[in-house]
Amino acid sequence: MNKAIPYIRNYSELYDYVNRGLKKLRPQLGESFSSLVKKKINYVYSAISDELTKILRVISVLKSRGEFYSELYRVFTGEDISVLELRVKKSTRQLKTIHRDALSKLRSSVSSREVSVVLMRTGIARMLSVYKRINKRVSKLKEFLSEIAKMPDIRGDYVVIIAGLPQVGKSTLLSKLTNAKPEIGTYPFTTKTLIAGHIAVDHYGKIVLLDSPGVLDSPLEEKNIVEYKTILALKHLANHMLYVFDFTETFYYTIREQFNVFFSLRSILGDKPVTLILNKIDQLNSEQFNRAVKTIIEVTGLEPIPVSALYELNLDRVKNTLIESFMKRIQD
Repeated sequence: MNKAIPYIRNYSELYDYVNRGLKKLRPQLGESFSSLVKKKINYVYSAISDELTKILRVISVLKSRGEFYSELYRVFTGEDISVLELRVKKSTRQLKTIHRDALSKLRSSVSSREVSVVLMRTGIARMLSVYKRINKRVSKLKEFLSEIAKMPDIRGDYVVIIAGLPQVGKSTLLSKLTNAKPEIGTYPFTTKTLIAGHIAVDHYGKIVLLDSPGVLDSPLEEKNIVEYKTILALKHLANHMLYVFDFTETFYYTIREQFNVFFSLRSILGDKPVTLILNKIDQLNSEQFNRAVKTIIEVTGLEPIPVSALYELNLDRVKNTLIESFMKRIQD
């Protein structure tokens, strides 16, 4: 998507750009002073108009990519992307009016250089002020674009979200199931954004696995932007969820918290398929392992696939489960 997103200038960048351009405008041989003034007014108008057009193009691209980006924008900025669109369209109309008014006054004024300069400066200042008034929103949009630029290409035939609390081993699982190379750390929230890996299914397409940021057991209104990426990915992108449990004694979060987050995310996912993963079985003795499996089945009604992502134990079963689910979706 990033290739379709043009660079957008904030007010400070646009002001510097316009200022540099104005300094390069010189009178041509035989050109009148009033003609040069008109040229400068038109130049500033075109520069600002082009910037507003680019913003509208960006908004159009974001909206065309579905609700994921639009809703993520709303979470990131606190307002709907349609509000920005309406504001930019209003600014475009205001800019045209000011430009037309400046040229009209220039034509009807007495032909003194002093008056022409005053009219030019006034017109340019008014046009720049149109952009300045939306600068906070433009700056927020730039921050948002910078944020989503870190996200991978998530296009695929079957999208699987790997979810769970921080430090359950989602990134390790992704790296072992696919060719992805996520950052793997020993502290919570190592994963700040969605990270993609792929499983090719010969003759049928591509399964995309997304390692998602960890989600904590907290009310929806208390979620941060990192957690919301997981929530919105499940809501708008996912065809399947791999939910990862960690029942080791040294794990920071409680079993109750892990179940709470699971049911919260499952409600967002709807009726799409879910596969439960019991990770780090290499750290469980037989009694702990049996108790963990029994507890997960009793609470969720689903039997987990026991794995050790680190040592690649039982990962073929996970991969085969995803491929079978993908094929079933194709056949249905």
